[in-house]
Amino acid sequence: MNHLEYRTLPIAIYLFAFFFVASAFGQRQGNCPNSDFSLGDFSNWEGYYGDFSNPSLFKGFVKNRHTIIHDPQDPDPNTCDDGLVMVPPGEKFSVRLGNSFALQAEQLRYPVNVTEETNLFVYKYAVVMTDLPHDPANQPGFIIDVADSSGKVIDPDCGSYFVSAHHGIPTWHSCGDVSWKDWTTVGIDLRHYIGQTVSIIFTTRDCRLGAGHFAYAYLSAYCSKVQLIFGFCPGEPMATVTAPPGFSYLWANGETTQSRTIFNPVIGMVDSCILTSVTGCKVTIKDTLKRALINANFGCPQQACSGAEIQFHDSSAINPSVTTNWIWNFGDGSPAVTNSQNPRHVYDSLGKFNVTLIVSCDGGCPDTITKPIEIGPMPEIHFTISSPCDEKGWYDTLYFNEQVQLNVAQGYDHYVWNTGDSTYSILVTDEGWYRVTIGKAGICFVTDSIMMLHCEIPLRMPNAFSPNSDGKNDLFRPVVQPEGITAFHMLIFDQWGGTIFETQDIRQGWNGTIGEGPAPSGVFVYTITYTNPFGKKMKLTGTVTLVR
Repeated sequence: MNHLEYRTLPIAIYLFAFFFVASAFGQRQGNCPNSDFSLGDFSNWEGYYGDFSNPSLFKGFVKNRHTIIHDPQDPDPNTCDDGLVMVPPGEKFSVRLGNSFALQAEQLRYPVNVTEETNLFVYKYAVVMTDLPHDPANQPGFIIDVADSSGKVIDPDCGSYFVSAHHGIPTWHSCGDVSWKDWTTVGIDLRHYIGQTVSIIFTTRDCRLGAGHFAYAYLSAYCSKVQLIFGFCPGEPMATVTAPPGFSYLWANGETTQSRTIFNPVIGMVDSCILTSVTGCKVTIKDTLKRALINANFGCPQQACSGAEIQFHDSSAINPSVTTNWIWNFGDGSPAVTNSQNPRHVYDSLGKFNVTLIVSCDGGCPDTITKPIEIGPMPEIHFTISSPCDEKGWYDTLYFNEQVQLNVAQGYDHYVWNTGDSTYSILVTDEGWYRVTIGKAGICFVTDSIMMLHCEIPLRMPNAFSPNSDGKNDLFRPVVQPEGITAFHMLIFDQWGGTIFETQDIRQGWNGTIGEGPAPSGVFVYTITYTNPFGKKMKLTGTVTLVR
């Protein structure tokens, strides 16, 4: 490690990291992309809709039946004053499946390729539905199924869950004849299906009997791993152990919370927990207390530019656990960025800044690394030429004689012209636009263009035109209108030398008429006088053929 990098392991950060791990277990969902709708759309999901008897009658997403919800939002309008928040706390998106209209049903399906890293599917849901004295078979409801790729339920006992309205249960609330259940987290153990692709199916369906009775749900989900998470640093007097979210718990010592504290921990000791799902199915998991090793590191340029977006890449080494959180402090007074592995940042001021990354992992002490970054000014492009006709130029235009060197500032490490040149100076012999991109430190790039024109500006006039109102060549006027042309005056003469058209507007042009009628086909003489950008008076005479 060089002297510009340094590491710390403060006890306060250690304690914070353990509580964070306990509260944020399983929030990684890289192997189940967009399961939490974080892209703000339905990527990786399948949508269906139909009715009570066949919720998957039609495939597709329907407005107001499959609805992305973006935080922040007002509370759900059907849940009264203590209303339901439509996005889970700490998240940015959810989806509303269904609506408050009757006689409808909707589905969302998410396929999971079950591996050792995705054998736990965790979903968060909240439901809003009318509570009626109907037979449960006819009630509005919310259904969750684990199915094969064809949609067939794999395990009717442990892989299917039905939610209908209830009164008098603490997690349920009432608003008139509407009952709603606040956000609830449920875990699904998929270890029996490792090596397979299963589909998690969410279904909302309104009352079979109609009469305005409805059900809809809000959803978010992620994938994780069925395992115990130990928070332990050797030498500390206590450790924590946390079970997967979404179950009820019974630890070997009789405790029933998701996370518990181990006093006087010893590496190698075994702990176990019985998980009970919402369907009543039980599974026992156990693991050995161990320490994970973590070595924080990241990549970024040593130099960058103010106003440029800089990419930071986490390259921390962890064995054998998985990173659960990153805390980035960019050293410029901006708020710390958390839970982002490879963030981007823009510095608005110049100077040297210390960038600090704190990495936390499953079951291990956090590690910290700091690296400096120097922020300089963004490159600026100023075009100059070796022998200008007019030192001021006009707008984005420079004027030259037969040839000239076109220059931009030296000292940058990247030059790319539209001519293919890669130096700060190029030889210009032809008129036209010249574009250059300048780069610094491999991250700061600026592009600008300049119009190069000859000093003696000739007006280019067509030798024929066809005023037939087809939108092509209907006017006789300069093909190119150079910048800076002033005092323009054009006269058109007939074959006897009579003036048939006159204008002082370079944009107007002759439309091929004489008086009120069309001019006949033939050759006509014109004269043009004008003043170029340098104040020199010019005169141009020629002929044009009118074609009908």
